[in-house]
Amino acid sequence: MAMTLRELYESTNKRDIKLIAGKNGLDNVVRWAHMIEGKEISTYLEGQELSFVTGIALGKDESLFELVKHTYYNQASGMVINIGPYIEGISEEILQFCDENDFPLFQIPWHIYMANFIKDFCYQITISDRINIELLSAIKNAIFFPDQENLYKPQLEIHNFSANWPYCIAIIEILENSTGEIIGDEKRAKLLKNIENILIYSYKRTFIFELKGRFVLVFAEYSEDEIRNIVHEIKRKCREILKKKNKMYFCIGETSKNIDDISKSYHQAISILKLQKKRENSDEITAYSELGLYKLLLSMENKEAMSNYYQETLEPLAEYDKINGTDYMIVLDTYLKNNCSVKEVAAQLFYHRNSINYKLSKIQEILSCDLSQLNTRLVYSIALMLREII
Repeated sequence: MAMTLRELYESTNKRDIKLIAGKNGLDNVVRWAHMIEGKEISTYLEGQELSFVTGIALGKDESLFELVKHTYYNQASGMVINIGPYIEGISEEILQFCDENDFPLFQIPWHIYMANFIKDFCYQITISDRINIELLSAIKNAIFFPDQENLYKPQLEIHNFSANWPYCIAIIEILENSTGEIIGDEKRAKLLKNIENILIYSYKRTFIFELKGRFVLVFAEYSEDEIRNIVHEIKRKCREILKKKNKMYFCIGETSKNIDDISKSYHQAISILKLQKKRENSDEITAYSELGLYKLLLSMENKEAMSNYYQETLEPLAEYDKINGTDYMIVLDTYLKNNCSVKEVAAQLFYHRNSINYKLSKIQEILSCDLSQLNTRLVYSIALMLREII
């Protein structure tokens, strides 16, 4: 994962650089370091940079406080101020602002060559990025080329990620309510940065990458409960950022025994996503381990056999509904999901019980079946589940 200000700060000689405000933001991610000598330059920040200031370009019309605020509002991770002839001291107003906004502020004395700090920090960030890229590449190879162990096992072991750890994949997809399309690039970029901050702050053995507009999360050596809690925390943050109600899907594959099976976890998460979208069941966290009989059906590779099963059992009823404008498929589904209780079906669908009994009679006539038989109910329960998968 990317480096944090805390990691950079702890790598220094703290006699040369001193944290003076905003200590609660030390776990901010740092992508790069830049010299920022004016408000205009600060507008070019892309976010998550550490800014360095000497004050050499501060004019009469521009105060240090204004520069600090502009740098913060342009999503910098923190600021380092060079105390000397151009900036003699830092006001209480600035310190209070940084503390209130968890914006880490450091100072270094003039005799310290600031360029060395920038060079060292950028070097550490580059090394961290390289390690992260290598690990992420290894993870992707394990997911998409599981038979080619040489593409991922050596790289993981080099960076102290055991191939024998349990691994798990979770997928997040967020759609616009109005169009049903995946949210735009700008929203995804903002969410990605915030999710990364959550993971970096508390969960070191995690990765996230984007694929086809979806977020793919990788967990190494976490329990199922821990993974669900992390995903729940991410869900809260997504809802907080997006504000308006988007369709959000959170799907967790099964935890694998080792890296060899991580591909299965990924494909399980994809299968859950398809199932939840077909059900129009958004905003829930769904784990593969909770799916019951669906686990067996989702693991079946013979899609043609699944389709044939559905056609032989339920397609006549679906066709009857289509031609006659009836709702017999809904009635049957509700009936089977409610343990064959006519009372419950009537209450849920707002029908009189006599109407439900009539509809059930017609369903049995169309399907030439007897729903009082346990085996018959099982046949049609499976067919209804297959309808959501194929």
